[in-house]
Amino acid sequence: MRLFILAGQSNMVGWAPIPDGEKTNPRIYVFGKDYHWRIADHPIEDAFNQVDMISENRIAGFGPAMDFAFASLDRHPQAVIGLIPCAKNSSAIAQWQRNLSDQSLYGSCLKRARAASPMGYISGILFLQGETDAQDPTLYPQPEPQPFDWAPLFTAFITDFRNDLHEPELPVVFAQLGHDPLSTDFPNWKVVQEQQSSIDLPMTAMITTDDLTLMDGLHFTADSYRTIGRRFAEAYWDLVEHTPVN
Repeated sequence: MRLFILAGQSNMVGWAPIPDGEKTNPRIYVFGKDYHWRIADHPIEDAFNQVDMISENRIAGFGPAMDFAFASLDRHPQAVIGLIPCAKNSSAIAQWQRNLSDQSLYGSCLKRARAASPMGYISGILFLQGETDAQDPTLYPQPEPQPFDWAPLFTAFITDFRNDLHEPELPVVFAQLGHDPLSTDFPNWKVVQEQQSSIDLPMTAMITTDDLTLMDGLHFTADSYRTIGRRFAEAYWDLVEHTPVN
C-alpha cells in the first residue's frame, strides 16, 4: 500500500458539506483517528474513537484527499492507496515544528505515520496550510501567526519529518493559499503566498489554488476541493515519475 500523510489545517481537513452519492473504492483506505484501517470515505478526518486528541477536529467535511486518491488510481489502476489524516483545523505553521511528544501535531503525526507503516510504505506528504499565519496577530494571537517566517518554518518541518522517517527524499506536495479573502482579518495573506512560492526543497512541488471558488471567503467549495485533490495527484506523480534517479 502507498501511504500518504495528510497535514495542514481546515482546508486539508475538509470544510464543505459532503455531496450526496459519494463513492468509495476498495483500493483506497484510511488510517482512522482510532488507529484502525477502513475503506476510505468522507469525512476523512472522522474523530470517532480518536486516540490523539491534539488533532481532533470537531468540524470535518468534504476535502481534497479522496479525489487525490481517485486521480492517483486513474494513473495507476493497480495501486492501493492509504491515507493518513493528521491535519488540524486552525493550526499555524509553528505548531508543525519538531516536537516528538504525541501531544504535539508533529509528534502525533509522526506516531500515526509509524503506526500505519506496517501496511505499506510512506510515499509522500500532502500539506495545505497557511490561512492562520495570514491572520492579524492582534486579533488572533494564538496560535501565533508567523507570516514572515513561513518558508523557513515549513522547510524545517519537512526536513525534520523526512529525517525522523529516515526518508530524506520523501516527496512532498503543498498547496499555496487561494485568492485573497479581502478581509482585514488577514493582512498578511500575500506575505504567506510569497513565502510559499519561495520554497526551494528537493522532491517538493507546489500547486496553486487562487483560481478556485471559495465557499465562505476562506474555505473551498466541494468542486474546488475535487480540483485540489486532482492537482495534488498530478503534481505528486509528475514529481516521482519525472525525477531522475541518482
